Amino acid sequence: MPLLLHGIMFEPYSKSKNDLMKKMFLIMAVLVFTAVQRVQAQVRVNVNINLGSQPEWGPAGYDYVEYYYLPDVDIYYYVPRRQYIYLSGGRWIFVSSLPVRYRSSNLYNSYKVVINEPRPYMRHGVYH
Repeated sequence: MPLLLHGIMFEPYSKSKNDLMKKMFLIMAVLVFTAVQRVQAQVRVNVNINLGSQPEWGPAGYDYVEYYYLPDVDIYYYVPRRQYIYLSGGRWIFVSSLPVRYRSSNLYNSYKVVINEPRPYMRHGVYH
């Protein structure tokens, strides 16, 4: 009874070992090619996700940024969630747009500190 694997018919008693080796090589080549393509596609997607979520006012030249610290307004910006983080009444507040008191600030011209560590606002004294 013939065996069908990935569209290739294998017969239990091939006419020659050479034919069987060619079929096995072809199957391995297809599997390796498919695996390599998936890995390359995954790497491209992961890099492009962060590049596409950078704010327009962010500095150029960074392929990955987790947080910006904006010392002029004393606010953090979390890139993956597009959130501003600021201290108010002893609590860290997370919002999707700048608080009203900072909306006149020009983020394009302000100084920015790139931070790639988790929750840098918890170590605010280091950046402040």
